[in-house]
Amino acid sequence: MELSVSPSSSLRIPAITPLRSSASSHRRNGRGSKPTCQCSASPYFKLSQSSPSPGASSPKSRSRPAPGRYNGKNLIQACARVGAAGSDPILSKVSDFKDACWRFLRPHTIRGTALGSLVNKPYLPIAAGDLSIQHAWLLVIFFAVTGLLIVASNFGSFITSLYSLGLFLGTIYSVPPFRMKRFPVAAFLIIATVRGFLLNFGVYHATRAALGLPFEWSSPVAFITSFVSLFALVIAITKDLPDVEGDRKFQISTFATKLGVRNIAFLGSGLLLLNYVAAIVAAVYMPQAFRRSLMIPAHSILALGLIFQAWVLERANYTKEAIAGYYRFIWNLFYAEYIIFPFI
Repeated sequence: MELSVSPSSSLRIPAITPLRSSASSHRRNGRGSKPTCQCSASPYFKLSQSSPSPGASSPKSRSRPAPGRYNGKNLIQACARVGAAGSDPILSKVSDFKDACWRFLRPHTIRGTALGSLVNKPYLPIAAGDLSIQHAWLLVIFFAVTGLLIVASNFGSFITSLYSLGLFLGTIYSVPPFRMKRFPVAAFLIIATVRGFLLNFGVYHATRAALGLPFEWSSPVAFITSFVSLFALVIAITKDLPDVEGDRKFQISTFATKLGVRNIAFLGSGLLLLNYVAAIVAAVYMPQAFRRSLMIPAHSILALGLIFQAWVLERANYTKEAIAGYYRFIWNLFYAEYIIFPFI
């Protein structure tokens, strides 16, 4: 573009136009530099000033930049698009499939990914069209078989039986024609069993077996198993809060659709508060098993955080965003318990 500093002189500045990556220049100069986005020196467009002083011109005398031209942010985006266009299409497809697989494996059930996310979570890979249902089934079957083979080849029959039980419960929870998640009581019993008992008792037993140690029941293990079992019950009750819109549309029966979002949120918060009170009481009456100096204040802080989050949800009048934030906070509390458990 042309910037007229004075009536008799002008400064010509090239418009920024993204071109191909510098593969061609790489061939010309023979250097092994990485491809970069280049800008051409043409075409030009003008930005003129009629006054002799650059700072004294009037707004009317300045011509505005042509529409569609690139500013700094658009230039970066254009360079990114140019780089993507010049990449290997096979590598691009592999990268996209890997990303879709990772986003698919993060959810806990195929059903919630394939159906409920069409309304509630459209960014998940199946709902977004990034991963086909056939590929999803192949991934699930592959990892199920692989996990079973790993457990059977490294642990005894007892651990393998526990793993098989968890695999069976997870299958009937989400896979047609069973889909026990349709029934609220069956759903929360399965979740409480897997996340509470099997996850804690089974992992503890498997760890000691891997180390060649005999199984030994202890107060901390009994605490974390019972604590997380009740916590899993709360998760099972509240898990459908963010998905209530889609569940109502697809006529899926859940506690949230039957009893209402507000009642379920209050029920879940109340059960979690009882859990934290029980943890504090256990620390008070069993000082030989727990570090009271850490266990009591840690669970008190978590309980206060839960009360505050429930208050925020109430003040927000149970909007979709507030419900999602409340449910994320419950999961943060779940992970926090495992973080502080080794220290208490």
